[in-house]
Amino acid sequence: MISPKVILASTRPFSLTAAIIPVLFGTILALQSTSINWGLFLLTLLGAVFMQCGTNLVNDYYDHVKGADQPGSLSPSGVIDRGEMTPKQVHITGLIFFALGSIIGLVLAGLTGRFILYIGIPSLLIGYFYTATRYALAYNGFGEFASGTTLGVLAVIGSFYVQTLTVGWNTVMMALPNAFLIMAILQANNLRDIDSDKLINKITVAGLLGRTGARIEYLILMIGAYVLLLILVAISLLPSWSLLAFLSLPVAIKALSISLRTWDPKELNTTLGLTAMLHLGFGILLCIGTLIGISI
Repeated sequence: MISPKVILASTRPFSLTAAIIPVLFGTILALQSTSINWGLFLLTLLGAVFMQCGTNLVNDYYDHVKGADQPGSLSPSGVIDRGEMTPKQVHITGLIFFALGSIIGLVLAGLTGRFILYIGIPSLLIGYFYTATRYALAYNGFGEFASGTTLGVLAVIGSFYVQTLTVGWNTVMMALPNAFLIMAILQANNLRDIDSDKLINKITVAGLLGRTGARIEYLILMIGAYVLLLILVAISLLPSWSLLAFLSLPVAIKALSISLRTWDPKELNTTLGLTAMLHLGFGILLCIGTLIGISI
């Protein structure tokens, strides 16, 4: 029997903030027009986390099968390499998490309306087919777009909708800084693996653009998140307190400085870690600042 500790490790818990932050932000945005239904919030949060767990596990399984994760690589599947779970166990566990997330989605649809299915079903399909089959999104240049769409935008929209039963283009626009940083995490990963991905015929935007183009895209995504935030505040979609997120800028500068001076995979692995940390820090500060701005 697999221990709970191993199952927790297999979900890559450090990555789950990518699902938590957009749910928090979407819920905070809803405060502008309604009070929070905490039951719906907890269900939404749990559903998003389960979907992310399922995505992580299924991705690890297919990356292992396709040879993307080799022992000693900088992006190992972890529990498979250590022999703590077999590839089949990882795959089945991922499907169980997808099932749990889907059940919560159906409950939310029953409580709030079927619109939530228009968000949940695409998120489920993108999560599974991110690495599954020969047409996998991550292996055919659509990785950043897929992650930016689901975790970046749809998670914010869904969290906002379950509280307000409404959604509009303003919500989509306010989700874009988060989407840019989600895509930046994937781009940092692809910068690190730009050479090794070619060996397994994995097509990424970084590989298609080449080294210089890949760096430029990473720069645009990182700086773009701050530029978009400034625009959103300037046009009064977000309160000025949301600019508190700019306190995370030193982390962005450090990540960018490494990415622009080296192609060493180990150093770029640091860039990847910093980018993930930036998404977390930027997101928490944005949530806090927006909450203050809405409340006063």
